[in-house]
Amino acid sequence: MYLFFSYTVLCAFSVLSVNAYMDPVTPTTNHALDLQLYEDVIDLEQCEEQLAYIMQNNTGLRNRFIDASFRPPRSILKGNTRDTGNYFQCLDISQQVEDMDIGGKYSVVQIPLQQDNFELPSIPELILPEFDWPEFPWPEWNPNTTHYDDELLTKIESYEKAKYGMQRFLGEDVGPRTTSNSSLAGMRMELAFCIPKVCTPKHAFDALTMNLTANLTMQEAFVRLPNDKPWVAADYVAVVLFSFIGLLTVLCTSYDVRHTVLLKRDPKKANKMFTLFSIYTNTKNFFVFHSNPNAITCLDGIRSFAMMWVIVGHTFVTQLSYIPENPLDIFAFVQSFWGLWITSGTITVDTFFMISGLLLVYTTAAKVSRMALLKNLHLFYLNRILRMYPVLAAVILIQASFLHRTTDGPYWNTVAKNVNDCRLNWWSTLLFVQNWVNPLNMCLSHTWYLAIDIQLYIASPIVLFWVLGKSSRKAWAAMAAALVVSVAGATTYNVINEFQSIPVALGRPQADWDHYLIYYYVHTLNRISPFIVGMIVGYILHIYRGKTVRMPWILAALLWIVAGTASFLVVLASYFNIQPDWDNQLADNIINSSIRPVWAASIGWLVFACKHGYGAPVNWILSLHVFKILGRLSYAMYIIHYQLIFLINATALKPIYFAVNFSMYRFLVDFTLAVIASFLLNILIDFPFANIIKMFLGGGRKPPAKEKPSEPEAKLPEMEFRAVSVVENIQDEDNKKTRI
Repeated sequence: MYLFFSYTVLCAFSVLSVNAYMDPVTPTTNHALDLQLYEDVIDLEQCEEQLAYIMQNNTGLRNRFIDASFRPPRSILKGNTRDTGNYFQCLDISQQVEDMDIGGKYSVVQIPLQQDNFELPSIPELILPEFDWPEFPWPEWNPNTTHYDDELLTKIESYEKAKYGMQRFLGEDVGPRTTSNSSLAGMRMELAFCIPKVCTPKHAFDALTMNLTANLTMQEAFVRLPNDKPWVAADYVAVVLFSFIGLLTVLCTSYDVRHTVLLKRDPKKANKMFTLFSIYTNTKNFFVFHSNPNAITCLDGIRSFAMMWVIVGHTFVTQLSYIPENPLDIFAFVQSFWGLWITSGTITVDTFFMISGLLLVYTTAAKVSRMALLKNLHLFYLNRILRMYPVLAAVILIQASFLHRTTDGPYWNTVAKNVNDCRLNWWSTLLFVQNWVNPLNMCLSHTWYLAIDIQLYIASPIVLFWVLGKSSRKAWAAMAAALVVSVAGATTYNVINEFQSIPVALGRPQADWDHYLIYYYVHTLNRISPFIVGMIVGYILHIYRGKTVRMPWILAALLWIVAGTASFLVVLASYFNIQPDWDNQLADNIINSSIRPVWAASIGWLVFACKHGYGAPVNWILSLHVFKILGRLSYAMYIIHYQLIFLINATALKPIYFAVNFSMYRFLVDFTLAVIASFLLNILIDFPFANIIKMFLGGGRKPPAKEKPSEPEAKLPEMEFRAVSVVENIQDEDNKKTRI
């Protein structure tokens, strides 16, 4: 045992690399893990007794502890310094011996490669110190004087920097980076020990190595014990609430099936209240799509492809953050030209902002007058916010409770951090202010988009009021002024703050990365321009609603070339500014201020061309029926997919070797699970509550039954005004939402 641990320590320091830094979250009463349990089990006197018994009297038990502990990390020269041991085997150790209750504790320790006071003895002293060895220049090894390959050192330092920034970007809990000039500073091995639960890792390690490592600096990153997930208020609320919804679902489905299937009665005569939560009716309605001559069918495809881009990007970058066995390979991939479709993926969110602005104008301009908007402004806001709440609140509660109990694994500390964030900061997400209040600890970290979308929706009547008027000049003036002000304001703000132009900017100090994330990436000011561009495109589509647009094919081809070139340049920019030698603040300022409205304008041309017959095969692909289904699922997919990716990653039993083809298989798994989960959320949560909200906010008298008009732009009477969701697709005449 002594030789085994001595060998593994030697292997740990024989090469240079880096891995994730995990700092325990500040204890709270709602903490995902029982931190007090970890403190209460420590008994150093019992630890010495149990270690002595294990080493001297129980070879089988000793081997179980050894077998569940770490091995020398694989692919060390590829940048991997983590070994996870055998998580479940360790926690499964439980044996009552004499008066001792010996149980396994999974403890991950960080061992910095810079050790100021540690030095291993020479080989004779290490193997048999009492033997009279002949004089010989036996090698001594000191990690601080070991020579490392300069090229490898540079790559690993760059990767460590990128990993730290990506962890911050993904909302993970990481500690501050060291500012030391030493090449080893901040770099550490991260190894999993299986030790008796009454021991601390340092105490057990020193005892097992006969104090040879007494001067070795190590820190416990996190620890796990069996049954260390305490039940808190969120768990009880989730059980009661979802059990009640489940009961309603069973009762409503039973009534619906009996009425419609068994008794073969007219579904229209069924009690609407008794079918609100019916799986049968909601599933049937989910696949019903009403035709509409003014529908912008390509939006479903654009939304679907944008959603897939989001998911594939998250699939790749979460591996870069903390799970790869060969991090240097994935790091090289994201810096390469062929990694552009991953590194530029952040721009896809601006596609959603553009669509939001487009549909806000396109769906309201034909239905709502100025006075109707002003008189019913409260409904305009309330309908939008309430339509977001059911799925969002359900996923917040699921994250705070059920997801924490579905499975487990050696990477669970990331999921635990997400659970803690939702238990502490759920209110800021439901108030849509998380990007301002707690940007580094958001509940559902990716929902900063929803916060900004709602904030822009709340401010939109400032421009929308003029758009709904009869004067096109005032409408154009209002939108042009809004675009100029938003771009000028963002440009001034960006120039003053001198932001980097990409989340992971290897040529910038890491203090700039947090500054970029908080004050640029999730800041509302920088997301206004694509929303305004969307409003302009929506107004143009409204002007030509039902009309035939005649455009020379040469002009159409030229616009396609301009839009394609502009969007390609937006994507290409991430190849240059992710390189370690990038240092051009002027270019960063230009990129930050221009790429979002330029991208939105390019997508806007795509929508216009497809709508008015200049999209050819592009429109045919984007208008396929399958994208209608994905478009209807896209909002729930956006909310739930990220948490599922973290859940899957957390269950990995060892670091995974990165390869692009394997990551694409992982994307297919992540995408499929997101589709299934979002479908269930739509049927069980979104559709029932959408109908309840529609009943609650429908207002006014219903007109007598008559044939529906073929043109949806017929204005609603002011007394029957209902707010139109910013992401409601125009073809859903029965208020069935297809949101992003």
